[in-house]
Amino acid sequence: MQYLSELVSYHVSGRLKVAPEHTSDNVLAVMRKPSFSLFKKLAFEFDRINENAELKQQLIPYFISSHPGSRPEDMAHLAIETKRMKFLLEQVQDFTPTPMTMAAVMYYSGYHPYTLEKVFTARTQREKLDQRMFFFWYKKEYRQSIIKYLKSKGRQDLINQLFK
Repeated sequence: MQYLSELVSYHVSGRLKVAPEHTSDNVLAVMRKPSFSLFKKLAFEFDRINENAELKQQLIPYFISSHPGSRPEDMAHLAIETKRMKFLLEQVQDFTPTPMTMAAVMYYSGYHPYTLEKVFTARTQREKLDQRMFFFWYKKEYRQSIIKYLKSKGRQDLINQLFK
């Protein structure tokens, strides 16, 4: 915590950008990243340090959609989780396979190279848009599309969590 306190107190110029990349532990496992609970701890400590130092800095998370293993329902949970944390996402990215990465192997083969299990991957423009729209749940132009999609999947529970 000493390092984080030093970083936040003296080396952040208003915004600290970090890349949790997703909130779903299943998707994060495919990415070989730690649980989202670690980011939540970071956010809590960031806020605590700012409050104690009387600073008004922002934590800016960076997320990715359509990564192999991510489904629209995972993105709906991402939207709900980031809403609870009072984030309105702006810095986001749609997955693009990078040569010679595990993610690219999964994208092109449809299989996890270590487990040989099938891995869902959004490939079409429609599948990618079905994921990306959840980043912007708070914008009017996406609300009806999100509700329509979740209704088609019988996920009224997610609609209630996101919009009520």
